[in-house]
Amino acid sequence: MLPELLSSRALPPLKSRGEMLETLLENEYGVLPETDVKIAVGKETVLENRLDLGRAALSEVPFTVTTPRGSHTFPLRRLLHNDGKKRPFVVFMDFSDRAPSFYFPVERVAERGFDVLSFCYTDVTSDDGDFTSGLAPLLLPQGQNTPDAAGKLRIWAFAASRVLDYAETLPGLDMPDAAVLGHSRLGKTALLAGATDERFRFVLSNNAGCAGDSLARGGLGRTGQKGKHGGPGESVAAISRVFPFWFCKNYLRYAETNEPAGFDQHDLLACIAPRFVHVGIADMDDWADPVSQKLCCLAASPAWEETGLPGFVYDDVPPAPGDAAMAGRVGCHCRSGPHFLSYRDWEVYLDFIEGHIQRYT
Repeated sequence: MLPELLSSRALPPLKSRGEMLETLLENEYGVLPETDVKIAVGKETVLENRLDLGRAALSEVPFTVTTPRGSHTFPLRRLLHNDGKKRPFVVFMDFSDRAPSFYFPVERVAERGFDVLSFCYTDVTSDDGDFTSGLAPLLLPQGQNTPDAAGKLRIWAFAASRVLDYAETLPGLDMPDAAVLGHSRLGKTALLAGATDERFRFVLSNNAGCAGDSLARGGLGRTGQKGKHGGPGESVAAISRVFPFWFCKNYLRYAETNEPAGFDQHDLLACIAPRFVHVGIADMDDWADPVSQKLCCLAASPAWEETGLPGFVYDDVPPAPGDAAMAGRVGCHCRSGPHFLSYRDWEVYLDFIEGHIQRYT
């Protein structure tokens, strides 16, 4: 069933990682000019030190990124164990400027033995067309003055990589098992961070949808029919009308056709090969188009299979609550409910990391 649905999409074939990434940056997410970057961390403020029976603490530090054009500082929250063991960890991009937050179950993550470095995305740069906000003018001093100049997704992904630079200085973090996680627009950002920074071994995308983990061509909604929004999931036209600043201006050319020339979102997932990527689906999230999310995993799978690695190992059915494809390097699960990053989603993502740490190391 799924292979037949996929063949009807007439997707462009996958290319080399370098070719796909160059195409995605020039035509969708945008390019950042090369610049010297330094990072610095200020004095720690402990927020909670009783987590996980005292073996972990939640704290906050001021995190400063400096380029030749100036500096920008934002709060970085750290969930770190203090028992001397090296831990797998997650760079988590949050919608909240507090921890614990609506999307971040701190206590449970600590109990599972993971560390986390977390920041609120709007502390990096505002979620609008203002390119004088936060980190943006330090990277794009002229703003989006060219068709391929980076949008805000690229800047948030850049910040995730700078946090990963800092992670390399923390002796308790296991760098070979670094993960990045985001929800919705930050799920798109997590995929972009994983595609551009090969130090992220695990890339976790929750309900990213259009311009993230859902194919643009031929969207069909969650049941194979038109969704409740009156169309087959969010289109390039819809997303670029409301959030044009997330992307480079070149991407807006595809609003009318909904068929980006020479690429689609399977290329973004394929740029993560041979590492690990996991896509989270919610069965009521018509706007993200669950069928197209699962098909995106299937379409990206050859990037792993062609090198002899297991890609997307799946059941040949549309997404349904309780489905979880965890065996390959491309994972996918479907949760019952609406667009949200839930406690259950976190559990599946941590299961995926743990399973592959045990299997492949």
